[in-house]
Amino acid sequence: MPADLKSKVTMIPSEAVPDVWPNILPGLEVVKKKAGTDDFELIYQRLTDNEAFLFLVPEGFFILLPIYRQHPVVLLWIGYGVGGGLLARYMPLVEAMARDIGAETVEIESTRPGYRRVLKHWQRTGNRYTRRLT
Repeated sequence: MPADLKSKVTMIPSEAVPDVWPNILPGLEVVKKKAGTDDFELIYQRLTDNEAFLFLVPEGFFILLPIYRQHPVVLLWIGYGVGGGLLARYMPLVEAMARDIGAETVEIESTRPGYRRVLKHWQRTGNRYTRRLT
């Protein structure tokens, strides 16, 4: 993964979430209108409780939620950005971060039909897309 890409991503510590929350709310509203999301209170609570993790990028932000089942999974819980190709651009970084915590898969859940095309090489079950990390 290009080092310049990694340098564009800023992880927001849980204690700083209240400071940046007003800045990401408009993006959360857009995601809610396009794809639906969990309620904002739950998102905020998980971010401030260090259960989910917020990353800012120049084009927007994404939130990762580790899930522990039979094997560790990282859910790309929410992603927002302005411009095209952001999922493809940042997915190598998301996958690297998932591997760093021992995750075996990355998942995305979305009702957006465009993901069928973008994630065509991922395993799809309903609205959940799964990619096994190698």
